[in-house]
Amino acid sequence: MSRGRVSSIISIIVGLIFVALGVGAIMFVLNTPHASSDDSAPDAEPVPVSEELVPKPFSDYTWEELGEIAVRMEAAPDEAAARAIAQEFGLIADDGSLTLATHALELDDGTMAEVRLVGVLHDTRSDTGTRAALTFMTSPIAVRRINAEATSAGGWGGSELRAWLSAEGIELFPDDLAGELAPVTKYANNMGKTSSSDDVTPSSDTLWLFSCREVLGDITWLEDEFDYYSDGEDAILNAEGVQYEAFAREGIHQYSDTASYLIMSYRGKAVPWWYRTPYAFEFLAETDDAFYQVTSTGYARAVNLANDEAGIVVGFCL
Repeated sequence: MSRGRVSSIISIIVGLIFVALGVGAIMFVLNTPHASSDDSAPDAEPVPVSEELVPKPFSDYTWEELGEIAVRMEAAPDEAAARAIAQEFGLIADDGSLTLATHALELDDGTMAEVRLVGVLHDTRSDTGTRAALTFMTSPIAVRRINAEATSAGGWGGSELRAWLSAEGIELFPDDLAGELAPVTKYANNMGKTSSSDDVTPSSDTLWLFSCREVLGDITWLEDEFDYYSDGEDAILNAEGVQYEAFAREGIHQYSDTASYLIMSYRGKAVPWWYRTPYAFEFLAETDDAFYQVTSTGYARAVNLANDEAGIVVGFCL
């Protein structure tokens, strides 16, 4: 065999070897796991899943953030620790008072309402028996009757307005808030016309009207007006809960609201608004048709027929 032919054969063999080595190198690279360029940096930090909850003005919190604050408060070992959490996030001032700031609430029908914090660890959850962290009060979310007829029979528990709030009313609330609401136990005269505080019984509510007692504290209206004829029936009014911290702090009582806290507007117009408290005194024959309300000027005590329209100011808890 000539030397040239041998050289050609050797060249072909060497070429095939290099081709084989190149294919093998490519397959090694394709089948070998390798780190991204980010992993090559030893000090790289993982991207957080969600932004950390930080203190901000009350009006700037989302409802989910306020719900998270409520969860932290409910998990606290005692009331002092829970209030310290609320203070950390600006819901309680350094002097221990609740924030006076308001939070905007846009309802699904376009109504703009204002929300205020009125209580901390005040209400009892009806689902767990523990204290709800935060209780809020809205400005009127609607103007409605308590009942289609002028009757207080069945009181708050049997009222058409309560049924509306538990269905159509709560559907007006944005989903991010509705998903955070906690059902709580409320006490109310669920009879209507009565002379016994035994007719004040509990119900479970997610949205509710405030009672006279919850807003005004101790009440002596009937004794003041009818003297001994009232026969202690103010006890019925005083059995409907305990005054909320915000109202007590502002000095609101049965005859005074010097802070104008109780003046409420609906769509730019001042309106009267309902309590859930029936007018139950039996001294007059027609007293089975009315509920108490606040006047449009903020006067804390008025009585009106159940089929008249007034603002629907509701409470809710997180």
